[in-house]
Amino acid sequence: MKKELGLKDKTKYWLSLEQWGKDKDFQNLATSQGREFLNPLPSEKEAEGLWERREFLQLMAASVALASFGCVRRPTEKIVPYVKRPDDIVLGEANFYSSSYFDGEEGFGILVRTREGRPVKIEGNKNHPMNQGGLSARAHSHILSLYDPERLKDPQQNLFNKEKSNRESIRASYSTVDADIVEHLKKGKAAFLTGEWPSPSSENLLRDFCRKNSCAHFVWNPLNHSALAEAQELCYGTALVPRLALDRANLILSIDCDFLGTWLSPTEFNRLYSQRRKANRDMNRLVVFESLLSLTGTNADWRVRITPSQQLDLVLSLVHSLIQRGLVKASWPSHLDKPSLPPYKAFHVKKEAWDQLINELWKNRGQSLILAGESGAKEAKKLQIAVAWLNHLLGNDGWTVDYIHPYRTWTWANRKLETLVEHLEQGKINTLIIHRTNPLYTYPNKRRLEAALKKADLVVYTGDREDETGRLAHYILPDHHDLEKWSDWEFQKGTLSVQQPTIRPLYRTRAFEDALIKWASLMGTDFQAGSWYEYLKQNTITGGGLGFSWNGFLETGVYIKNPDQRERRTPARVFQSSALSAISPVKGTKHSEEEYELVLYLTGGLKDGSLANVSWLQEFPDPVTKICWDNYLCVSPATARKKGWQEGQVVKLKKESGTTIGLNSSVISKKEVSSKEDISLAESEKQDKLANIIKLPIHIQPGQADGVLALALGYGRERAGKVANQVGVNGYPLAEVLDEGQSISFVSSVPIYITSTLKKIPLANTQGHHSMEGRQIVVETTLKKYLKNQGGAIHRHKVFSLWSSHQYPKHKWGMVIDLNSCTGCSACVSACQSENNVPTVGKDLMLQGREMHWIRIDRYYKGVPEEPETVHQPVVCMHCDNAPCETVCPVAATVHSDEGTNDMIYNRCVGTRYCANNCPYKVRRFNWFNYTKKVEKPLNMAMNPDVTVRSRGVMEKCTFCIHRIREAQAKAKLENRKLKDGDIQTACQQSCPTGAIVFGDLKDKSSKVYRLFNREDSYSLLEELNTQPAVRYQVKVRNKEESADELHEEDHHG
Repeated sequence: MKKELGLKDKTKYWLSLEQWGKDKDFQNLATSQGREFLNPLPSEKEAEGLWERREFLQLMAASVALASFGCVRRPTEKIVPYVKRPDDIVLGEANFYSSSYFDGEEGFGILVRTREGRPVKIEGNKNHPMNQGGLSARAHSHILSLYDPERLKDPQQNLFNKEKSNRESIRASYSTVDADIVEHLKKGKAAFLTGEWPSPSSENLLRDFCRKNSCAHFVWNPLNHSALAEAQELCYGTALVPRLALDRANLILSIDCDFLGTWLSPTEFNRLYSQRRKANRDMNRLVVFESLLSLTGTNADWRVRITPSQQLDLVLSLVHSLIQRGLVKASWPSHLDKPSLPPYKAFHVKKEAWDQLINELWKNRGQSLILAGESGAKEAKKLQIAVAWLNHLLGNDGWTVDYIHPYRTWTWANRKLETLVEHLEQGKINTLIIHRTNPLYTYPNKRRLEAALKKADLVVYTGDREDETGRLAHYILPDHHDLEKWSDWEFQKGTLSVQQPTIRPLYRTRAFEDALIKWASLMGTDFQAGSWYEYLKQNTITGGGLGFSWNGFLETGVYIKNPDQRERRTPARVFQSSALSAISPVKGTKHSEEEYELVLYLTGGLKDGSLANVSWLQEFPDPVTKICWDNYLCVSPATARKKGWQEGQVVKLKKESGTTIGLNSSVISKKEVSSKEDISLAESEKQDKLANIIKLPIHIQPGQADGVLALALGYGRERAGKVANQVGVNGYPLAEVLDEGQSISFVSSVPIYITSTLKKIPLANTQGHHSMEGRQIVVETTLKKYLKNQGGAIHRHKVFSLWSSHQYPKHKWGMVIDLNSCTGCSACVSACQSENNVPTVGKDLMLQGREMHWIRIDRYYKGVPEEPETVHQPVVCMHCDNAPCETVCPVAATVHSDEGTNDMIYNRCVGTRYCANNCPYKVRRFNWFNYTKKVEKPLNMAMNPDVTVRSRGVMEKCTFCIHRIREAQAKAKLENRKLKDGDIQTACQQSCPTGAIVFGDLKDKSSKVYRLFNREDSYSLLEELNTQPAVRYQVKVRNKEESADELHEEDHHG
C-alpha cells in the first residue's frame, strides 16, 4: 500500500485498495486467468465426497477424465401427466397474478408468475405508481422464502420445564390451541406485540379485536420512522412520513440518507431519481454528506465525508448561511448559538464549494429537496426538525415534500416496547401474542426481554419457524406466507394495493387474521365474517371506497384515489416555529482524535435480517463493498493505517458493562487495547458469548469518514435456518433503546472496548481479481463537456477484421446499458438468478472466485482512497459477432445463431473451459460441481421450467433470455403479426427500476435499442479487440464542475 494517500496515481480507475496500491499479489492475480482457475478442487476435508483434482487424474487418464467429467448421463426420472387441470391453466403457459410485496419497511405492487399452479418468479406491476414495474433484489428473493424447507409445517407446542430453560416440541392441533388461547384471553391481562404492516383491513380487525376484548397493543419495528413522523407533528401539527418527490427536484441534498439503497422506499426512489438523470439541461444534481460510503453516495455529483455527530450542525449551518446572506426571511433562534467555525472549515470543504452550494439551494428554491437519514440517535428528531425547517425556508413543502400522500404508519397503537417489558416483569400482562416481529433477535436488551417473556403464562408466536423468539413461545402458530395469503395494503395514502394468494398453502398454516376471527367467535365477539377473505373483501369495498368491482381490483392490483392529485402542487403548510425549541444549541466543538463513532447500517440484501435464510441474499454482493456471506467492521484507510489493522483481521467489540441507557452525544470513547491485556474479554467462545463480546473481521472501506466504524445489521442469526445460522455477527446488541422502547439508536454513544487479535477471517469479495489494464471500460464525463460534444470522452479505435461478417436475415438482438441511469442497486442480479435458475455456491467457492451470477455489477473507484468517486457498470455476455469463445471450443458447444446471439448447447459441453479462458469480458461461469443436485425440496419448485438446469462440468452464461425471445416469437406467429418493439424484455431489463437497460432488435430501425445503439454517446467495451459486441454502454455523466487537475487528464483511460 502506498505510504502517502494524497500522492497522485496514474491508475485512474481501480477496483480495490490492492489494485490502487500496486499490491504484488493482486498484479499476479490480474495477469493470470483469475482465481477460479488457480485453485484446485476442494479436498475431501473441504467438501465431503469430492475428489481432489490430482487424485482424480492419478486414477484416470486426462483424456478420459475430460470426456467423462462433463458428459455424465442424468438419471432417468419419471413424469406424471397433468390429468385434472383447472380450466385457466394451460400446460407450458404462465399465469400472472397481481399482488403486493412488503418487507417491513418498503412496499409496492408485484406480478407473480406461476406455472402449473406454482409461483416461479416475481415481477414488478407496471400499474403501481410506486415502482411502475421496477423491483428490488429482496422482492425477487422473496419467492425463495416461500419454498424454504425449514418453514414450520404444523402448529407447534413447546413444553417447558419449570425454569423454562429446556423444552420439548410437539405437533399441536388448532382446536386444542384455540381453546387454550381463548381461556387465557378471557382472564384478561392480554396484549399483542406486532410489527408495522400498512394493511388497512388488518389494522381495523386487530384494533376492533383489542377494543372488544380489552387487549393492549404494542408495536416493535427497529426500522421505524418515528423520528421523522414526530418531527413533522411538531413542525406542522400532524404526525406523518411525507412522500418525497425526487423527480421534481433540481437539487437533492442528502445527509447520511441512503435513499437509493435502503432508506424508506429505495425502489421507488431509484425510479424517481433516474427520471432526472438524463444528460440534458434539466439534469438534476445530487450532493451527499455522509459518514459511510453508501449506494447514494456512490451516485453523488459531489460527496463530502462527515461524522454522524455533525449531521445536525451541518443542517443548522446551511440555515445560518442562508439567513446571514439575507436570502431567506427568517431570524436565527435566540436559544441557539451561532456556529463557532466557518462552515467550510468545520466540514473540510473549500470556501468556494460551500458558497456554491448555498447559491444553488437558493437558486433552486421550491425545486430542491433536503433529506436526512434516521440513524435513530437521540439527535434524530432534532435533525428532522432542522431538515423540515430548511425545506420550509426553501419553499419545498407542498411540491418536493408531498404531505398529501404520506407513507402509511400505525399511530393508534401503544408503541413503547419498554413499557411492555415492564408490564411483563410486574405481572400486568400474562398473555402475549407476537406477530410479524422477532424481538429476541432485533431488541438490543435481549436478556431483559427474554427474562420478562419467561414470566408470562402464555406466549403465542406466529412466525414461520422456531427462531430466536419462537423458542420461548408456548405455541407457534405459523402464519401463511405472503404468496399464500389474502391482504390489502396502503403503502401511501390514497393508493390501495391487493395481495392475493398464488398457491394453496403448502403446509398446515393459518392466516393470523383468521385466527383473530376464530378467537373472537369463541369469545362471543363475532366480526360477522366467516373468514379473513370475507372480512377483507367487505372492508375493502366499503372502507376503501373502490370505484370499480372487486374483480377489477384483483386484475389491476392497485386502486388510486384521485390520481390527478398526485401531480398537483399543494399549498405549503404553516411551519410552527415553536418546534425549533426542541433543537439543542450548536456546540461547535471538535471531537478528540481519540474518539470515534460506531454506526449500524442496513444492506440492500439482508436489511433487517428477516430474509437471512434466503441463499440468494446471502450470496448477493453488497453494491458498494462487493462482499457477501459476512458482515464486517468497516473502517477508513487512515483509521486502519493508524491502528495497524489489515483486511480481514479480527477484532473484538464489547459494550462497557453497567452502562445505562440514554444518550447525550453520538461519540464514544476509543479504548484500544492489545490482545495480551486483561480487560475481562474472555478468550473462550463460551465466555465471549456470555460476555456479549462480538468478534468480526475488518474491512477497509475507501470513502469512509475517519474516526467512524460501521457494522451491518441483519446478520448473526442463531435459529433462522441452515443458510443463515452463524453467518456474520448480530449487531443489534450494540444498538441502544430510545424513547422508552419506541425506537433504537443505530449510532452508539456507549463506550465500547476494542481488542485486536491475530486471527483473520477471509472476506468473499467478488471484485479485486480483475483489472482494467489501462483499457477503455468506464467512460465518464461532465455535463458541461457532454453538452458540447456527446461522444467527446470516447476514444474510438480504428479496427479491421479478416472475418467475414455474419448475416442476420430476420433479427439481430442487442442491448444498451445507460451508465448514467444505473445506480448499482443490483436488482438485475437477483432477477437474472431467479429467471435462469442460477445456483448459489457458498462462501468457500466464492472465496475461490467461482461465483455463478450471469450478470455482475462492476464497481470502479476513481481518485484517491480517501475521497473516491464511484462508477457502477453492469456486465453481461456481450454476444459478440466475432466471439473469441466460439473459435476455441473443440466440440462446438458455443455457437453463433442467425439472430446474433451466442448460444450454449449444454449437452455438447465437455468442460474444457477454453471459452472462459478466451473471453476478454470474463462473463462465463463453470459448474465445478452439480450445485442443483443438492437443492433441498421444495426449493426446486422455485426453478423456472423454461430454462435448463445445468449439471456438473458444463459452462453457462447470459443467454439474452432466449426462452423469452422464443416465447414472444411464438405468440406473434399465433397472432399472425410481426414482433413489436417492447414485446421482448430480458429479466434484467424488466426488473431495473431506473430503466437503465434497453433490449430489442437492431434490425428494426424504429426500435429504441437501435436509436440508442447508434447514438454518439454509446460505445463498446474493448472495442480495440474487434469482438463487435451486441451490448453497448452510454457514457456516465456527472453534473459537476471540472477541477484543474481533471482538465489535464483524459477521461477514457483506465
